[in-house]
Formats: sequence, C-alpha cells, structure tokens
Amino acid sequence: MNPLFNLFSGNTGAKVVSVIVAVVLWVVVLGSRAVEVSKEIPLIITTPSDLVISNDVPEKVIFKLSGPKAFLRAILDRPEDPIRVNLSGARSGLVTYRFFADNIHLPIGVRVLQVNPPSMIVKLEGQKSKEVPVRLEMRGALPEGYILKHAEISPKTIKIRGPESRIEGITEAPTAPVDLSQIHANLQMEAQLDLARLGVRVEGPAPKVSLDVTAVQANFKIKVRGSDIKVDSKYSARIDEASVTVYVRMDQDEIQKLDPSQVSVSIDMKDKNKGRYTSKLKVALPPNVGMVRIVPESVRVTLY
Repeated sequence: MNPLFNLFSGNTGAKVVSVIVAVVLWVVVLGSRAVEVSKEIPLIITTPSDLVISNDVPEKVIFKLSGPKAFLRAILDRPEDPIRVNLSGARSGLVTYRFFADNIHLPIGVRVLQVNPPSMIVKLEGQKSKEVPVRLEMRGALPEGYILKHAEISPKTIKIRGPESRIEGITEAPTAPVDLSQIHANLQMEAQLDLARLGVRVEGPAPKVSLDVTAVQANFKIKVRGSDIKVDSKYSARIDEASVTVYVRMDQDEIQKLDPSQVSVSIDMKDKNKGRYTSKLKVALPPNVGMVRIVPESVRVTLY
C-alpha cells in the first residue's frame, strides 16, 4: 500500500497545479465562441443478394456541427468510417431509413445542428436481363479533306442487367458521342456506353467502334526513291522506277514535324519465285497523316 500511497501523494503541489491548468484550459475551450462546420460521412448500403436499389439514394450524409473551433478542427481532419445501412433482411419494395445525431462520434462540447438528409427512401427491386441494340453516336465533322466511308459498331446488340422497372424502359443503348473533328485516319476503339446513370450495367465486353476514314484531298507530297522501297522476298530485287510520289493529307502545323523515315513504301512478294512482275505498292504512314494516293500505284520488279 505504501508505494501506491506514495504514487498519489508524492509531488502533491505539482499534481494539483497540473490538474488546475487542465481544468482551466478545458473551461476556456468549452467557453470559447462556438463556430459551425459541416462534416461529410460516406454511406454504404447492403442489400439482399437478389435485390438491387432502383432509385437515387445519397452517397453521403452531411452533419452540420457547432462547438469550439479546436474540437471542430480535429473532427474535420480525422478520417471517418462510413455509415453502414444494413438492409440485407429487407424485402422488395420501399424502405425508409432515418439518420440521427449519434451516427457521428463527437466530443463533449460539440453538438449536431442538422443532419442532411434526415432520412432516405430506398426502393428495392428484383433484377432482370435484356438484350438491346447499340446506337453509335457521332458529333462534329471530319477535318477538311477527309471523308467517312463507313462506320460500324460490333456487336450491334448488348445484354444489360438492372432493376426490372429500369430495364423495361430501355429500348436501346446509345454510345457516348465520338468526336469526328480530331480524327485523321481509320479508328478502332471500345465504345463508351452511358448506362450507369440509368442504374444498369452491361453484361460482357463492351462493343467496338470502327470508323473507315479516307483522305480525299492531298495537301502535301513525299518523294520516295525506288532504292528505298522495301521488297519482302527471299530473293534479291530490282525496281525499275527511280522514285514514287506519295500524296497525303495532314494538318499544316504537322508538316514541319514529319520525319521522312516515318513514311515507308513496300511490296509483298513472299510467295513469288524468280522472275519479272508488276506489283502494287503499300504505304505505311504515321497516325496523323491521311493517305490519298501513290503515283504510280504499281512498279516493275525483278527477282533474281
């Protein structure tokens, strides 16, 4: 008992002073002018495995607080666990859930002035799948000198899944608009489907968008020497043409940046034996350059 008594009785004066200082500080803090702040806490809702939420519900709850500035600053800085609403035992239909001041942990001296929203209505429904056609949306116009020869989306239908009431009202799935104004060549991309706002999701991979874009008006030409044309063959090759001219379409500010090494002309003769042939030329260009034509289109090639 003596050591325990000494623990509480030793340095009595210093301990009394410490207690008095702590009490004074506490009173000063509690007695300081109250301020108001808002604290947001995320919301997580658990539903039965066979039901989904079919209406718009809040993603967070906002608590308007009042109290000493020092306390409120600490509350604003601290991370908060989400408010978990467990509806796993609920049935199909409407469920009302209320939020209260004790959904947030507060120190003495801080009080809740308002909870927003004070309650929410959750509509639970069964899920349904449905197949709908996809509509390709495009906006704007291709740059000058280009035409769109063909546009396609594949597959043309997708399967969607979501609340029964929402699925019933969907007759097609439009894509996010493809902006044509920045396209200078053929394009293949994954379609972006704006279905999340409808509360449904796509089952399976997203469809692909394919655009066949062709340059029809040249504004620049590139000379390629015959000796620089690549012949894909197991034999040696000789090309009669001294040079060919590639006519292209590209933005004016890109012309100075074009490196001739990015332009290649080739001939595929892998399946040819020794002999003399007339073969078509193939041109490879950077993505921002549109091919218009090559003159001549074919050249005489000797394999030996």
